[in-house]
Amino acid sequence: MINPLLVPANEAAKMLSMSRSLYFRLLSSGRIPLNAVRFGAKRLYRVKDIQSFVDSGCSANWKGETK
Repeated sequence: MINPLLVPANEAAKMLSMSRSLYFRLLSSGRIPLNAVRFGAKRLYRVKDIQSFVDSGCSANWKGETK
């Protein structure tokens, strides 16, 4: 089995045990400070950044490797 490096928003929300709509609300308010990687119109989120965010205690002050 291959572990993905990038996931779409619905998978990122599942990883964080929340709905997609709540994920986007928290993302837009800055409470989830993850940046998307863009491929055309598609936005994907780094699995390692999601894991690091959770490991930090889900702090809105988290500064990961997002760029």
